Amino acid sequence: MEIAYFPGCTLKTKAVGFDDSVVDTAKVFGYDLVEVPDWTCCGATFNLAVDNIMALAPPIRILANARKVGTEVVTVCAGCYNVLKRAQYTVKNDPEKLKKINDFIEMDYECDVEVVHYLEFLRDRVGFEKIRGMVKKDLSNLKVVPYYGCQLLRPREEVNFDDPESPMIMDNMLEAAGCTVLDFPHKGECCGAFLTVCTDLGGNPESRVDDEASGAINQCSFTILDAAGRAGADTVVLSCPLCLYNLDVAQEEIEKIHYDFSKMPIVYFSQILAMALGMDMSKYALDSEHHAIDPMGLLQSKTA
Repeated sequence: MEIAYFPGCTLKTKAVGFDDSVVDTAKVFGYDLVEVPDWTCCGATFNLAVDNIMALAPPIRILANARKVGTEVVTVCAGCYNVLKRAQYTVKNDPEKLKKINDFIEMDYECDVEVVHYLEFLRDRVGFEKIRGMVKKDLSNLKVVPYYGCQLLRPREEVNFDDPESPMIMDNMLEAAGCTVLDFPHKGECCGAFLTVCTDLGGNPESRVDDEASGAINQCSFTILDAAGRAGADTVVLSCPLCLYNLDVAQEEIEKIHYDFSKMPIVYFSQILAMALGMDMSKYALDSEHHAIDPMGLLQSKTA
């Protein structure tokens, strides 16, 4: 069965292991994720200026093109999901904006495409019980904490993904895949992703603003990673390429500041799912080229 799929820019560049593991696991369950025709960048972050209607044009154009495939579109990047859901919510509740965007993109979108995160798809279309029955690799020795971040959960009314205070959908999927899922109170805490997007951290090394932003980002990341380590986790599992970047790359600097800090790999939930299903993990970029902390050695040592 064919389902429209919007991978987004990062999954075609830095997060190819995320993209491939999503598409391949969907095939195992009998679904063909077909890329939205002529897709472009969604904008990466939702524009908060209410009068900037043009910022809504890219995500609405994506949804209009997805309608050519069907009445739902699956996406997996937390940022893309947030942008598509919030753009849809905005124009659905403001017909004048929708008309202006339709005129601009020369299409006739009617807000009739459902935006579905792959975790929701796994829960509602595949079913976690079915996943549990298809597991081929024992992951019970792998202790994980699911990290949702901001963009999957907030704002609640517009995104409507899970309880922002106590989300469980990724926990339940990882349990179905056979992992030992640990209690983790920081699963919805910000990692500093918006500072990373908005700040030129590669600019002038003498820039006080950049230094302050970098320090704030590292502190956000440390709070999450430290809590994960104290919980006894082997790895943090997530659904956002920018969160992975922050939590992964920041560990070098965190280690210089906190002498007792222990590094841990960061992985995507779909990579864990692929491993549980007994798939060839060499295909999913679990290496030092795509991760600052190479996860493959740990995963192999914890699985049977």
